[in-house]
Amino acid sequence: MIFIYIFMILLAAFPVLLTIWRMRRAAMVKKNGIYTDAIVTKVKSIRLRHSPIDILTLEYKDRATGQSFYGKATVHYMRNNIGDRITIAYLPEKPATYAISDTKKGFTGILIFTIILFLFMLFAVYKIDEMVRTGQM
Repeated sequence: MIFIYIFMILLAAFPVLLTIWRMRRAAMVKKNGIYTDAIVTKVKSIRLRHSPIDILTLEYKDRATGQSFYGKATVHYMRNNIGDRITIAYLPEKPATYAISDTKKGFTGILIFTIILFLFMLFAVYKIDEMVRTGQM
């Protein structure tokens, strides 16, 4: 039974660890990267629950080679149009690895949600174990 508990806790910890890893990677790209402007080449609007958002397709060029790279960004609805410029940072040794300059706000909400999910799972494992020990299950 302990293996099931450990599996459940690790499963709940995975989104927290993944979010922290992505936050650190974005911070590293911003710190060590080259800043450039990316041009919005496509805007796709979708509706999540009750609020619409835009998924942007970005194109930016590596300063060293001039090669074009493409990326995606999720932003508030109707904030950007085709042809707008967005500041990004990319790694000079890996130009395909990029970070949008204002991603801190987006990660905060996800991090809070995943921590709450993790804490709920810890409580659920505790209650399940309590029920198994007392014979209520």
